[in-house]
Amino acid sequence: MAFRTLLAACFLSHGWAKVYQGSMSMWASTHDTLVAYKSEGSACKFADRKMGGLTAATAQTPYITAKNYCAVNRGLFGNGEVCGRCYRLTFKGNHEQGLGRPGSAVVQIVDSGSWATFDCHMTAFNKITDYDTGFFPVSYEEVPCATASQGPVVGVLQYDYYWTKFVFSNLRYPVKTANLIIGGKDHPMKLVGGYWGAWTGPINGDTSFKITEENGYTVRFSHCFGGWDKRQTGDACYANGHRSKSLQLRGSVAANSSSFVELNATPSNVSEPSAVFLP
Repeated sequence: MAFRTLLAACFLSHGWAKVYQGSMSMWASTHDTLVAYKSEGSACKFADRKMGGLTAATAQTPYITAKNYCAVNRGLFGNGEVCGRCYRLTFKGNHEQGLGRPGSAVVQIVDSGSWATFDCHMTAFNKITDYDTGFFPVSYEEVPCATASQGPVVGVLQYDYYWTKFVFSNLRYPVKTANLIIGGKDHPMKLVGGYWGAWTGPINGDTSFKITEENGYTVRFSHCFGGWDKRQTGDACYANGHRSKSLQLRGSVAANSSSFVELNATPSNVSEPSAVFLP
């Protein structure tokens, strides 16, 4: 299991993801599609109304602000594991009626409910097909997301005395596991259809998070919200450091040698490599 996890992380980091075949349709063309499509701001909650809609801290990824985002079908969405994932969609000009022209773009997944494999905002749809409606055959492969300069962010979606909902955003890969730490006590978090939740009960103290992206890297958020009892819906906490720089293979790979895949780090970057890859 550990070897398969390391191998998968290595493939993701180097762009060796498998290419799949699917279909793409056009979602909508309005500027606030991500907010207005559902009152709660889509299944992945990045632009939930309660958090501020398109002004929410979790809605500031390069793909959301540029409207290069898509919903996916139920099979691909799963339990929300795909939220925030980026895919390169490519149309090769093979529409059965000769529509459109070949194109390609990287999009981010923000919602479920698509009939096609992908249902994309007009901006992305037109960039890929040079067309404005219909169903198009596309190939797709997972790629690391570009990130905004402010770095990873966690936002408070909703809370009560016992159960709090969170949204993680502006990451290179989706969140695989997440832990909430309050006053030194660890609270494992659960993915629930797009958001992450934690059951805490009566507790207080300094608040932090530790998450692991699906490529095996960890990100830490420290001293969040001014303490657990001060959290409010719409509050945001940023990681101490930016994840906007690309992952790089540090050092050369030679026979009988090993190499770390790690961040091109800034001095305050809190993300850390969790694995060594053997050639």
